[in-house]
Amino acid sequence: MHDDDLSPEELAAFRALPRERDPGDLLEHRTVRALRARNLLRQPERRGIVLSPAWLTAAAAVLVAVFTGGFAIGQWIEARQNDQTLIALRQQDAAQAAAVVQQTGSAYLAALSAFAEASRSSQKPHDVTQGREVASTILQAAANEMVRLSPEDPLAVQILRSFERARSDSTAKVHAATRQVAWF
Repeated sequence: MHDDDLSPEELAAFRALPRERDPGDLLEHRTVRALRARNLLRQPERRGIVLSPAWLTAAAAVLVAVFTGGFAIGQWIEARQNDQTLIALRQQDAAQAAAVVQQTGSAYLAALSAFAEASRSSQKPHDVTQGREVASTILQAAANEMVRLSPEDPLAVQILRSFERARSDSTAKVHAATRQVAWF
C-alpha cells in the first residue's frame, strides 16, 4: 500500500496517528516470562559477591573484632594523653607550691625578725614567751613536713631531734620538781 492509494481524508487521518507508542512494563514482563517458559531465555546471573552464611558470620566476627580493637586503641591513647596531662598539671602544681613555700618562708622570717626586735623592748615577758612557743611550733611543723617530704634530709632530722631533746629535758625538770605519788 502506498500513500497514492489513500484518499486525502485517509491520508490526513493516517498522518495524525502518533509515530511511537510506549508499550509499558507489563508487555516486557510478559514477553520475558514467555521466553523463559520456552527455555529461550535463562535466569540472569547474579552479579557481585555471593556469600554463604558461614562467610557472613565470619565477616560479622571480623567487623566486631576490628571495632573492638579500634575502641580499645582509642581508650589507650586517651588514657596516655590523660596521664601526660596529669603529670604536667602535677609539675605545674609543684612549681606553684614551691613558690608559695618560698613566699611563706620569707614572710615567716620577716615576722621572726620583727618579733625579735619587739621582744628586746617588750615589758611583757608573757607575750615574748608565747611568741617564742608559736615560732618553735611552726619550725617543728615545718621540720616534720621536710622529713615527710625527704626522709633522708639530715638537717630536718637534726631539728626534730633537737626538739625532742628539749622536750625531754623540760619534762624531766618538771617531774623532778613535782611530788611523785604512786597510786594503787
